[in-house]
Amino acid sequence: MIKPSMTTPSITIEDISKRYRISLNRPEHTTLAEMGFSFLSRPLNNFKRLRRLTTFEGQAGEDIIWALKDVSLQVNRGEVLGVIGRNGSGKSTLLRILAGVTEPTTGRAVIRGRTATLLDASIGFHQELTGRENVYLQGVMLGLPKSAIDDRFEQIVEFSEIDKFLYTPVKRYSSGMKTRLAFSVAVHLDPQVFLIDEVLMVGDLAFREKALAKLHELAKSEGRTVVIASNIMRPIKALCDRVLLLEGGTMNRLGKTKEIVDFYEEDLRLRPRNPNFAATATPAKR
Repeated sequence: MIKPSMTTPSITIEDISKRYRISLNRPEHTTLAEMGFSFLSRPLNNFKRLRRLTTFEGQAGEDIIWALKDVSLQVNRGEVLGVIGRNGSGKSTLLRILAGVTEPTTGRAVIRGRTATLLDASIGFHQELTGRENVYLQGVMLGLPKSAIDDRFEQIVEFSEIDKFLYTPVKRYSSGMKTRLAFSVAVHLDPQVFLIDEVLMVGDLAFREKALAKLHELAKSEGRTVVIASNIMRPIKALCDRVLLLEGGTMNRLGKTKEIVDFYEEDLRLRPRNPNFAATATPAKR
């Protein structure tokens, strides 16, 4: 593991692009003969469809989409970067690439330091294990010895507020309980980088406020790096130093929080149904 210095960026993203091939609608059959032929040829056609989903003979085509296209930026140590944009803009894809859940088609991302990932309430949990067992499992996955987890265990339980359910299998937890436990484990096991998707933006309001205050403390007082993606602007305004606005998988704008959020909210007000305003917007400064 490479420890970040004060001058080395915690996260470096270099020309990241992500391409998917989607399955198009199948033709409808209008005659009995067409239906019979389709039934007989279905195994071969299914094989061809599966192969097309995983291979790219060409760069263009109506069944190819670019979830991200040529995204480059750096995130400094102690910085909180917000990632915003309309649904389908590429926010979650970017977070998943940074977390190593998804491989980019081109480009690369480098994260320096132990990383805690909160993309989904269930990611990283073993559903058959209890909450207590999952705390230790998460700690081991972060590379910590058992003694270090022991030292922090009571703090984790107290912050998560699920002490009554520690010996209950996680599969019986609500999504809110899983979120509280996952966040509490992450912030108490000393990661240098946090990657957070919408998972903290739903559920228990009181815990959400406590979690956002903790993230602010970790970033400003302890120099931790946070990347948070959200459609809700309040936490973005409260936490972030800079904001990246994605649209159609491309970098629309990157800059100070108030400037970017004001632009985004005004555009949503003026063009609420237009999903492709990036083509006419000012290119992002990198």
